[in-house]
Order: sequence, then structure tokens, then C-alpha cells
Amino acid sequence: MVELESVIKKARNLPALPQITSKLLKVFNDSSSQARDVSRIIESDQSLATQILKQVNSPFYGFAGRVANLQHAVVIMGFNAIRNLAIGFSMAKMSRKVASPALSTEQFWVHSLGVGVGARSIGKHIGYECPEELLAAGLVHDIGKLILADVLPDEYSGVLMEADKKGEEVYQSEKRLLGWSHNDVGEWYGKANRFPPLLRACIKYHHQVTGRCASEFTRVVHAVSLADQLCRREGIGWSGCSISAEDLQGTCRVIGLSDEARERVVQGLKGEVDAAKDFFGIVIPAQV
Repeated sequence: MVELESVIKKARNLPALPQITSKLLKVFNDSSSQARDVSRIIESDQSLATQILKQVNSPFYGFAGRVANLQHAVVIMGFNAIRNLAIGFSMAKMSRKVASPALSTEQFWVHSLGVGVGARSIGKHIGYECPEELLAAGLVHDIGKLILADVLPDEYSGVLMEADKKGEEVYQSEKRLLGWSHNDVGEWYGKANRFPPLLRACIKYHHQVTGRCASEFTRVVHAVSLADQLCRREGIGWSGCSISAEDLQGTCRVIGLSDEARERVVQGLKGEVDAAKDFFGIVIPAQV
């Protein structure tokens, strides 16, 4: 079995979170931070600044082209929404830079987008107070797989083949062949990059929502887990496995999602993924 410590050391060679995102996460974790502190950092990244102004002037916020000041945009959208956008752009940049024979990064990104927008849609249906948090949680839930595919391409190809051969979840093959799973690697990455506790909980527990998951995050982790299941069943991207062994009906009952609402989430998935690709500036090569 490969030692987790050795993977973590090698993982340091991965593209780091963009400096702008690291700075923002540091500011967000400081309770004394104010909107002007955030806007000053955003001003140094024209791409992120443009997307934030585009978002705040969208119909969702109801300002229709009237907000041109970044500090004003930060106040309107709130720290959580800004943080989620920054993390989303970071994941997009990382996916472009990591190339591995073990995992199609293009399809991995489609899957991550699907889980993100699916979790956000589920959040809206169940009345979760901040659905945008679920978008960020979905985007990062499988980051450990991206790291493993980059650091251990040969070993990880074997893990994926084993999972397919045995008809089991990838994390189960990871545990048996490596001694730990992408959830463990992803949790380490989240800690190292100051991800908020909610995101780290979704990375760690989205396959096994148990009593070990802090109760304050259980509903969120269930929503991400359900979105993951739906994306795999609907063929939204590919993150190394199309099998979904979790209890879909049971998860819906736990979070209070009706059958009708679940069907609406599924029907809207592909359209929302396409919109998210455009928003994050992601171009997926056509399949030939």
C-alpha cells in the first residue's frame, strides 16, 4: 500500500490555488475582515472581478446593470457567494493544468459542475438558506481524485480498473488497494488551503454520511451526496465511476426532497451544467 504521507508530499507539486483565492480565503477566515478588504484583493484579478460584476448584475440579484463598484457588489452578494465564485474559478484552472492518463480532466470537470449545480438546485428545493454554498461544495467534493490521478497515474488507473471490474465504488477500491481514499486526500488539501469546515465535511463524508460528520453539516453533505448519485445515474461527466451504490430514496427522505422535486432537479441538470460552463469560461472539447 502507498503511504498517504508520500502522496501528500508529492501533491505539493500540483498547481496551487491561485494566489488571489488563497488571499481571499485568508481574509474570509478573519472575523474582522470587511467588504473593502475583499474588494481590494478582487481588483487585482480582472477575470474574477468581471465575473463578480456580471453575477451581481444578473436577474438573480435584481440590479440589472446598476452595480459597477466591486465593494458594493461584495456587500450585496455576501462573503459566502464571493468565496464560492473564487473557489469555482480555482477548480476550473486546476482542472485545465492537471493532465493524467488515469482520469479525463474535461469529463471530471463536467461531473464536478453537475454535482455543484445539482446540489444547489436541491438546496433551493429543500429551503436551504444559502444554496450557493452547495455549488462550491459540489465543485470540490472529488478534488482528491484529481490529486491522485496526477500524483499516482499508474496506481490510480489500476484502482479505477479494479472498481469497474468488481462493480464497486471507487473509494472502496482505493481503500483496499491504497489503504485510504480520495476523501482522505481531499480533506488534507482542503485543510492546507484553508477551505471552510462545511466544504471539508462534504469532501470527507459525501460517500459515507455517518455520525462522524458534524451534525451541523449533515444536511449539506447529504445534498452533495445525492447530487453526485444523480449525476452518475444521468451520465453527467465522469469522475472514474458510473456506479451509484448509495440509497437514493433514503437520502431524499433524510433531506426532505420529494420525488417530484428530485425529478425537477434531474430535468434541469444538463441545462444548468451548460450555463455553468459558460459562466466559468470552461470549454469542453467535442467528443469524436
